[in-house]
Amino acid sequence: MSAVTLLPGETLRRLDDSGVTLSVAVDPQAPVFAGHYPAFPLLPGVFLLDLTQRAVRRFAAGHGRDLRLESVVSARFLLPVTPGAEVTADCTLAAGEGSLWTVSGHCTADGVKAATFRLRYREL
Repeated sequence: MSAVTLLPGETLRRLDDSGVTLSVAVDPQAPVFAGHYPAFPLLPGVFLLDLTQRAVRRFAAGHGRDLRLESVVSARFLLPVTPGAEVTADCTLAAGEGSLWTVSGHCTADGVKAATFRLRYREL
C-alpha cells in the first residue's frame, strides 16, 4: 500500500487463526501534523488504512499465505485521531470462495473506535 511505513514501530498484540491486532503510538512530532491541519493537527485516515493493511500482512506472513488487497469494500472514519494517541488495528479474517478473503477491521485511538474497514483480499 505504501512504500514508506506511515506509522512506524507497531507492536503485535494478537495473531491467531481468526485475526490479528497491531498497536502503534502516534508520534506527536511526525511531519504529517505540520500540514494536516496546522491549527488542529489530525492524523489522515489513510494512516489507519495503512496500519490495517500492515496487520493483514502480518496475519498472512504468520500463516504462510500471500494476500493482496483487491478492494476496499467500505471505510468509515468515526473519530479524529490526534498526535500522541495509541492506535490499535484489530482485524478478523475469513477465507471465502475461491481465493478471496474478507477482512473486517477497526481502529481505535486510545481505546475509542476511530474507523471501521471492510476489505477484500485475493490469495496468490
